[in-house]
Amino acid sequence: MRFYVAPESIFPEKKVIEIKDKKEIHHIRDVMRLKEGLNVDVFDGEGNGYSGKIKTISKSSIIIGIERCIDFKDVKTPEVTLYQAMPKHGKMDFIIEKAVELGVHAIVPLVTERTVTSIVRDRAHIKRERWIRLSKAASKQCGRVKLPLISGVTEFNDALVESKKKDLVIFAALDKDAEPLPEILKESKAKSIAVFVGPEGDFSQAEITMAKNKDFRICSLGSLVLRVETAALYILSCLNYEYNS
Repeated sequence: MRFYVAPESIFPEKKVIEIKDKKEIHHIRDVMRLKEGLNVDVFDGEGNGYSGKIKTISKSSIIIGIERCIDFKDVKTPEVTLYQAMPKHGKMDFIIEKAVELGVHAIVPLVTERTVTSIVRDRAHIKRERWIRLSKAASKQCGRVKLPLISGVTEFNDALVESKKKDLVIFAALDKDAEPLPEILKESKAKSIAVFVGPEGDFSQAEITMAKNKDFRICSLGSLVLRVETAALYILSCLNYEYNS
């Protein structure tokens, strides 16, 4: 059995994990129905893993004895940040869940010219809390050991400036100057990658021009027009193949 525990509850020097968060205790004891004496694997979301055995379970705490520590920080793959324009109808939940499964390092929800503004105004901070919960659940499910960073909602202009720090920018858009993704990835040794995906209706022409002015190469995803959620997962899958195969 494998689950996430916050770093502040883990004490490697004492060889013990002490969980006091009521929600986590409820999940482990009442939902997962784990018992004392069971062998478990734990990850802290920062690249560390632990194997051990549950010593005690009570209403106020769960104690796990650490038997083995695992450091996953030496795994060398590019850090991919997905700059995702916020789509309609709750599609962001699906994108975040699947992007986490595909190993994305960070997700930045974007406000663009064609973003529906009510999506942004409608309790953005609560949406972010939900997305963080979804990312933790997806991390548990897929076996990753480092939790992705889920940013607050960001303006398009700010995202362009921030992404200039990356080694490679993949700006997906329907544009006459767009280049095939394999061409952009050819001979790339990037350690950090930014991926831009627009909303329904794509980025506006003004936004595409702004990206070009930053010297970003515009990326084509083929002859077919992909849905927002499909575009993001297509690019991340291609990056997985390119860098992890």
